[in-house]
Amino acid sequence: MKKSWKLLSFVLVFSLMAASLIACSKGNNGSASQSPSPTASSGSTAAPEVKEDPLVVNILLMGDTVLPKENNPMHQWLLENKNIDIRFSLANGEVPDQMNMLLAGGEIPDVVRYATNELSNAIANKWADAGLSISTDELLAKYPNLLKYSDPKYNAAVFANKKDGKMNIIPSNSASHPDVAEKVLGFFVKEDWLKQVGMEAPKTTDELFNVLMAFKEQIPDVDGKPIIPLTLDHMGRQNFMYTWTKNWYDLSEDNKTLHWWFNHPGIEEYMVFMNKLYNNGLLDREFLTQQPDQYQAKLSSGRVGITFQTHVPMDTANGVLKASDPNNRYVPSPAIRVDGLPLPIYASTSYSMFEGIVISKKFAENERNLERFMEFLDWNATNEGSFFLSHGVDGEYYVKNADGLYEAKPEVKVELDKGDSVFQASEGLIFYNLLKYPVIPTMEVKAGTEEFRMGETIWAEGYTVDDNLFNPAGTGPEWDKHWGNLWPEIDKWQAKAIFAKTEEEARKITKEMLAHFEKIGAPEVTAEKLRLIDEYLKK
Repeated sequence: MKKSWKLLSFVLVFSLMAASLIACSKGNNGSASQSPSPTASSGSTAAPEVKEDPLVVNILLMGDTVLPKENNPMHQWLLENKNIDIRFSLANGEVPDQMNMLLAGGEIPDVVRYATNELSNAIANKWADAGLSISTDELLAKYPNLLKYSDPKYNAAVFANKKDGKMNIIPSNSASHPDVAEKVLGFFVKEDWLKQVGMEAPKTTDELFNVLMAFKEQIPDVDGKPIIPLTLDHMGRQNFMYTWTKNWYDLSEDNKTLHWWFNHPGIEEYMVFMNKLYNNGLLDREFLTQQPDQYQAKLSSGRVGITFQTHVPMDTANGVLKASDPNNRYVPSPAIRVDGLPLPIYASTSYSMFEGIVISKKFAENERNLERFMEFLDWNATNEGSFFLSHGVDGEYYVKNADGLYEAKPEVKVELDKGDSVFQASEGLIFYNLLKYPVIPTMEVKAGTEEFRMGETIWAEGYTVDDNLFNPAGTGPEWDKHWGNLWPEIDKWQAKAIFAKTEEEARKITKEMLAHFEKIGAPEVTAEKLRLIDEYLKK
């Protein structure tokens, strides 16, 4: 009997040891490994510390073209500090084609991030219908941080499954959100000229006319060449027209009325004002015909008083001008408006971040996998998380300046200015920001000149959150048939109206232009677009 008891005791002890070894050797993604507590002594009876194996997440990027270097510093930091092992791969070819191939194959990777459009979103929802991916409704309700920049109406119209209205995607679309928007274009004015004539930057069309007249009458020639009070390139002409038309399209709040450049009644007043500038010698006579290099040369010569442009050409011009005199520069100027009309919209702010994240059903079958991955995304969605994933360890690549803003260290800035993503790929910066959340502008020194940073504030009123449903509504056969005939006609009619000898003649020509557009497809394109918007909203 004693011998049997001893044998039984040995078997029990051996079984417990074996079970412990099996538990220690289980695979990762949710299984537990045991390791002794660093504070436990050999004689201690305290329970051992339990540490999970790193969460391995295989992520397929669809629409991206660059991968981070293997085992880069950010990957190692995340492994050590967040216990997550993110492994990227790229899909080659068109996104919808690659998505359809995965659908046909009946399996998708753990996680897929793809560039969205109507077609790719539809395929992503087919993955869910086929049981390859999971619904995200409950996850998005549990982790609201993921939607803090999102437009709910846009998400419902663009991402939700048309069959049942469910969300099967984690949308990443902070584009157009004012908290993260960068303002990159607007009016510029010659700062030293304003001081010379004793005036402030214009904000209305009347003020603009008066400032331009003062420039013409009080500013001498520059290097023996006459000054140019106002010049515009194609983009400048288009955006200045928004003073009267609001934007390149103007959709009413009830989505029932739509005006474009080519059928907007406000375009007549634009033509009349431009005609007034031209006939008073305030408008560059070559503004309709000049080539980009000619336009840039005029800016860099310092002969131009006011223009409308992005900061890039203006940074180039200012670089030339300030080399000889720091006060010789163009500075951002406010939006130009007409009393009683809506504020012009020079740009709908965007980071081009329309992407979706899909989680495979196979990966989510392990509930702990899903929970740990969602915890990482939730951290990614915080300002701290998105900043860290984009900028790295504090002090390693970026340091705080006297204003409390982060700016790249000199040697890092040299690498970033190359613009080839090689440095980011080697260090892993940006790539692990899975949501592609941008950094709040007030946290860091933005790339660009002092003038560009001034524009972030001065141009803010000329930016807005655009009606996101306009573009996803798509186009149709009437658009394809007529659009190519409509847009190119604008400059032809501008030349006739603006160069007219009198205001009456400019008005007559503009009315003829609107009548002409009525005959070459404007009503058909407008009616089709309104129908498509209505159908899209009903979806």
